[in-house]
Amino acid sequence: MNRKRLLHATALPLVMGLVQGADLRSDGGVPALSYARPAAAQMASPRAPGMTNPCAPAMTNPCAPVNPCAPGMASPCAPAMNPCAPAAANPCAPAMASPCAPAMMNPCAPGMPATMGKGPMARGQAAMGRMAGPGPKLQPTAWNPFDVTRTDVKEAAFGDAVDGRIPNYTRDAPFVATSGLVKPEDYGYVASLGFRTVINLRTKEEGADREVEAAKAAGLNVVWVPVAGKAPEWNEVEQAAAAIDDPANYPILLLCHSANRAGAMWALYRASRGVPPGIAIQEGRAAGLKPSREARVREMLGIPPLQ
Repeated sequence: MNRKRLLHATALPLVMGLVQGADLRSDGGVPALSYARPAAAQMASPRAPGMTNPCAPAMTNPCAPVNPCAPGMASPCAPAMNPCAPAAANPCAPAMASPCAPAMMNPCAPGMPATMGKGPMARGQAAMGRMAGPGPKLQPTAWNPFDVTRTDVKEAAFGDAVDGRIPNYTRDAPFVATSGLVKPEDYGYVASLGFRTVINLRTKEEGADREVEAAKAAGLNVVWVPVAGKAPEWNEVEQAAAAIDDPANYPILLLCHSANRAGAMWALYRASRGVPPGIAIQEGRAAGLKPSREARVREMLGIPPLQ
């Protein structure tokens, strides 16, 4: 029994020491265990300084200084990459070509009319010279035919209120309409629509003198400006313009034989008062201008002929 105890007392520590790597030593004849660090413990620990540690500073760490927000990186917030930075091409920068910049070609700018036409218009553009102030402002009286704030004068009739006694009728502005030939017996009808003034572009050879007398007999004010050529000349435009600019004459009926000359007169009047030539041509067409007379109007305005 004692031998079994002795064997148990000595063999068990020996086995444990061999298994666990323990050193056997004797202290006063009693075996003692001294555990050495296992070999596996000598391996590099994930926390050891020499190991590639995801938390170590030397590692490529998304939290390390080299990150998208670091000063050295091309950051979308960095000054050089900012579309609002002074060095960037900024659409709001003063140096950019802005459609509102003074140097841009403006069809309403004062320099445009000087390129128009020949004759009186080429001599400094007499009519255009009356444009008020610098920039694209029109001559103040040029707004009169469109000034719907006026309550002291009647507007021109709309087309749906006009019958065939006034052929080719067009309401070109609140206070001005154009048309073709009105027979002498129909000027009473013109007056009944509220018109105060007739501007007649027909010649004496066409019988305009009888029409003028009939219009006056109907109580209408008559401005007779005979146009014999393909389009009114500038002095003829100014005669008609003096009446068109004056609200005391409103509403006005501007007429000829088919409204072709009336359309030409309206285009030239509008151009003479500051409307860009291309737009004036469009307005003239709406008033009755046809290609047979438009070529001359375009020549007077200094713009290319129709193709």
